[in-house]
Amino acid sequence: MAAISVRGLGEDQLRQLKDQAHHQGISLNRLALSRLTGEPRPADGLHRDLEDLAGTWSEEEGNAFEAAIAPLEQVDLEFWG
Repeated sequence: MAAISVRGLGEDQLRQLKDQAHHQGISLNRLALSRLTGEPRPADGLHRDLEDLAGTWSEEEGNAFEAAIAPLEQVDLEFWG
């Protein structure tokens, strides 16, 4: 693999970029292109978040979900007391 060199970019900064690319599951090149073009996702169209699902429930579905998890929000004082 060829060494990567960017004037003014230190080894720590390069390591951080490589770690970020690895964490996102993309190449360093893809990360750089994404940052330079302002593209929020890799050009291959893959993304690894739930952004597309946010806000897709109807009010009725949201209310049903809130009602379903309400018991989970109760503190068990005997356990935690």
